[in-house]
Amino acid sequence: MKHSLIRFSAVVLTIAFVFALTGCGSGSNSFTWFVDSIPANLDPQVASASADVIACENLYSGLVRKDPSGKYEPALCERWEKSSDGLTYTFYLKDGLTYTAAKGNATDYAITAEDFVFAFRRLFRAETNSPYAVEFAALENSAAVLAGQMPESALGVTASGPLTLVFHLSSADDNFLEKLTLPGAMPCDEEFFNSTRGTYGLNASSTLSSGSFYIYNWTASGLFLRRAPSGSLIDSLRLVQNTNSAGQSAAELIANEKCSAAPDDTAAPTTLTSLSYSDTTWSLLFNCSSVFASTELRQALASAARGAAEVPDGGLYAAANGLVPDGLTVDGMNYRDTAGDVTPAAVDARALYLTARQTLTTSDFNKVSLMVPAGSGVTSAAEEINGVWQKEFSLFFSVEEVDEETFAKRLAEGDYTIALAPISAEGGSVYNMLNQFTAAGGGLTGYADSLYAPQLQASTQATGSSRCRLLGDCERQLLNDAVAVPLFAQQKRLLIAPGIQNLIFDPFGPVLDLTYTTKE
Repeated sequence: MKHSLIRFSAVVLTIAFVFALTGCGSGSNSFTWFVDSIPANLDPQVASASADVIACENLYSGLVRKDPSGKYEPALCERWEKSSDGLTYTFYLKDGLTYTAAKGNATDYAITAEDFVFAFRRLFRAETNSPYAVEFAALENSAAVLAGQMPESALGVTASGPLTLVFHLSSADDNFLEKLTLPGAMPCDEEFFNSTRGTYGLNASSTLSSGSFYIYNWTASGLFLRRAPSGSLIDSLRLVQNTNSAGQSAAELIANEKCSAAPDDTAAPTTLTSLSYSDTTWSLLFNCSSVFASTELRQALASAARGAAEVPDGGLYAAANGLVPDGLTVDGMNYRDTAGDVTPAAVDARALYLTARQTLTTSDFNKVSLMVPAGSGVTSAAEEINGVWQKEFSLFFSVEEVDEETFAKRLAEGDYTIALAPISAEGGSVYNMLNQFTAAGGGLTGYADSLYAPQLQASTQATGSSRCRLLGDCERQLLNDAVAVPLFAQQKRLLIAPGIQNLIFDPFGPVLDLTYTTKE
């Protein structure tokens, strides 16, 4: 067994995504996060559910972390070096680090470079089925190891000593440090892992902490993490479900001291600190399996629709800059800044319409309607767009309001001709958002193009700016072909109670990092 001299209380790194964040006051420095389900798997190489990821972010620490300003700083390492060609990273770990058991009990399990080697080898075991393997595709021989064509020892992660870890990349990855903050990059002690006999991370006794928090209790009621009190730092994190405050707004939950922070999708005035974001774009969708199989027809109507509708009142919407909402990242890079402008070039809408009508008859438009979800606040915008189409092309469509459940069902089944629909970036993933328009990803709109799906798939093999550009080309193609016409970005915000400071939050990972969070 590995031994160390002292126990280190380190910080955890975080990732991002949108769900309910709340803090509750069981103690002076406590913070409660309302989750959809109680964390069930704290194996960092496997964790993917939002509640599990948040727990892992605070329970484990890796080589580096981000501070509240977004700067990378050492966590379990003293320092690191990067080769001039960007293909080799060498990390020098702090001496004397050990894992912490449940209830804050000390252990003799030392944190060494071998633990990171083992963790990364687990990522590339087929049976692990880790969601993080794709993020580290730049590691030498990673694809061959994952496919079983090369042994684990060929993976580009080695320990040249107990405290020296070396990563060898086959191609430079500008966002490699960002990826080292993911749960999948957290250390895993091989001896302890084997001792759990397949239950690693599934209960308190089979979980060791390498971060600033440790497991205090884990029951059907919630996961409760603690760390040693230190000034005004949050020392208690509670991940529980909201079972008795249903129906209360985010502001009410905070005012009633049920939470320290909560997501809010209203525009109600507030004096609370708020962080704004958007993960949803309301877009016109044309069913390509209907009369709108004609690209020219779609382009004509799309061109006339852009700018035709006022942004709905109430502060819940803003003009969209593209299908993908602002603020999303790919490999740690701002997607919109890197992918560039995706606005389609100006076209002669009337000329395109006349071209399309040469192969269409008036009867082809008899069953066309513009479907919107009732109560969404976008019906007036749909009516404005419909009015422009009547004026420009003498096309008379009806605006069809349906209840939310029916809307979702018909959209999924392709039972519509035009819809004004919310398109969301699930998990903050640009890829997932764009994949909805492939047959494999759900076939939204029935779009069929021989180049779109292969190009989108190619983006999964790229990294950094190259991946952003490939995804941007896909988004640009959807808009140029007028498969989707982005109109409004739906605004959301995180409300934070007075006195809470230095909370690192990003809805798209998700990221909830309490390392630096204080409560005055």
